[in-house]
Amino acid sequence: MKRRIAIVMALVVAMSSLAACGKKEAPAEAPAPAESEGGETQAPEAEEPVAGGELEDTGELTLYYSNSTEWADPIIQEFEEQTGIKVSLVQDGTSSLFARIKAEAGNPQGDVVWGGVIDTYRANQDLLQPYTSSEAASLKPDAVDPNGYYTGFDMGPMVMIYNTDLIPEDEAPTKWADLLDEKYKGKIANADPTASSSAFACIMSIILAYGTDDGKGYEFVEQLVQNMEGKVISSSSGVYKGVADGEYLIGLTYEEAALRYIESGASIAVVYPEEGTSSSPSGCAIVKDCKNPKSAQMFIDYLSGKEVQSQLGGLNRRSVRTDVEDPDTMEAWENINFVDMDIDWTSSHTEEFNEKWNDFITQ
Repeated sequence: MKRRIAIVMALVVAMSSLAACGKKEAPAEAPAPAESEGGETQAPEAEEPVAGGELEDTGELTLYYSNSTEWADPIIQEFEEQTGIKVSLVQDGTSSLFARIKAEAGNPQGDVVWGGVIDTYRANQDLLQPYTSSEAASLKPDAVDPNGYYTGFDMGPMVMIYNTDLIPEDEAPTKWADLLDEKYKGKIANADPTASSSAFACIMSIILAYGTDDGKGYEFVEQLVQNMEGKVISSSSGVYKGVADGEYLIGLTYEEAALRYIESGASIAVVYPEEGTSSSPSGCAIVKDCKNPKSAQMFIDYLSGKEVQSQLGGLNRRSVRTDVEDPDTMEAWENINFVDMDIDWTSSHTEEFNEKWNDFITQ
C-alpha cells in the first residue's frame, strides 16, 4: 500500500497542472446524471442496511466518487487486491452524483458515494443507508455522523489563494474581507457553490464568519458576487488552475488542492482567513437500499482504517484518525482560526442559499 501511494504522490505532482480528470463511464443500465457538479468517539448505533441475517458477499461494488482519479484510483485498486471485490466506477461532481442517486431512488445503481464535504451528505441524508464504520472509535468527533449515515475521510480547511507573481507578499490578502477590495474586481476565482461542494464550503465559511441570524453573511456574499462581476467557474479545479495561470489574482478553494499546486511549482500561496474558516471533513457513505451492502461496508471501513489514513499526509491531506498526525509541512492546526461550524444550519439552509446565490448572480 505504501509503495503504491508513494508512486501516486509522484504522479500527482507531475500531473497537477492538468485540468480535472474526465468522468468514468457509468454502468449502462444507470440513468443519465442530473445537470450540475476533521478524540475518541463513541460510535452511534446504526441500522443494518439489510434486515435478517448475514449480508450477502456479492464480490462486487459500484462506487460513485468525486475525488481526483490521480490519487483515488490507486486506493480503490488496493482495495480490490486486498478483498477480491470488483469495483465499478462512476466519477462526477459531488452534487451531480447526489442528483443521480436521487434519480435512481427505488432502483439504486450505486453502492457507495465518496467525496465532497459532509454538509452535502447531511443535506441528502434521506438518500443514504445508516452505517457506522468499525473504525469509528479511532476517528475524530467531526468525522463521525451523530445520526450514523456518513463517515469522514479526510479534513482540510477552506482557504484563499493568490498568485505570488502578480501580488507582492506585503500586499497579499489576509482575510475574507479583502475579497471586496476594488483591486480584485473581476479577478476572483470561485466555482459554483450550488454545484461544487468545496465552493459551497468556502461560501458557508464566510456566511458563518459574518453572521447567519442578522443576514450579514448573505450581505457579504452579495457584495462578493458583485466584485466577482458575476464570473463563476464551472468546476473547482478551474479555481486553482486559473489563479496559478494568472487569469485570476485570488481564489477560494480547499487546502489540499492549493498545496498540491504549490508542490508542483505553481506561483501561488495559501491564506487561512483571519475571520475564521471551516474544515468540514470530506465524506463517504452507503447508498440507501444498495445492491451490495456487505462490499459497501467493507469499503467504508477500509477508507477509515489506519493503513489508508496514514498515507494521506503525503497527498497533502489531513487524516480523520486520532492516531495519525499531520505532516510538518502543513500549517499547524492550532494556528488556524476556525468558525463555529454549524452543519445543521448549513445543511438545512442549502436550498435557501442556492436560491439567494442564483438571485445574486443574475442581478
